[in-house]
Amino acid sequence: MDTGQLVLIIVIAVVVIAAVVIAVVVGRRKKAEVNRHRAEELREKAAEEAIGAHQAKAESAQAEANALQAEVEANRLRKEAERHSEKADEARGRVEEHLRHADKLDPNANDRDPSNGSDRLDESTTDRTDAAEGERLTRDRSDRNGSVREGSTRDGDRNL
Repeated sequence: MDTGQLVLIIVIAVVVIAAVVIAVVVGRRKKAEVNRHRAEELREKAAEEAIGAHQAKAESAQAEANALQAEVEANRLRKEAERHSEKADEARGRVEEHLRHADKLDPNANDRDPSNGSDRLDESTTDRTDAAEGERLTRDRSDRNGSVREGSTRDGDRNL
């Protein structure tokens, strides 16, 4: 081996080493660029998800506020229902008092068959309502075949 061949081998070795070093550097740069691109995509995706998470949190807060508002409204309605119930109880008590007073004043009150408790209230109220309706009704003085009879009344038209 002479010097020329040795120089040629060294030059080829240096060129090969330089080509390998250049290939490694270019490969690293490409890999770094791909990693930067991936990182940018991940950042964009994270930003989109952050917006979605923020919207979900806002919707959750809105739903919670709606639930609290519904609870407040339910409590208000519950109290209103209690007030109406109390008024109804007071009215029922006044009606009972009026019925007892009417029974004291009515000379025929002892002839009736008294029933107990709320049944008495219902029957008394029903009797009074039927009597009031009977007063408003007009008498039908015709019988079933259409002829008019004077002074006749049908059972449903009699005042109680």
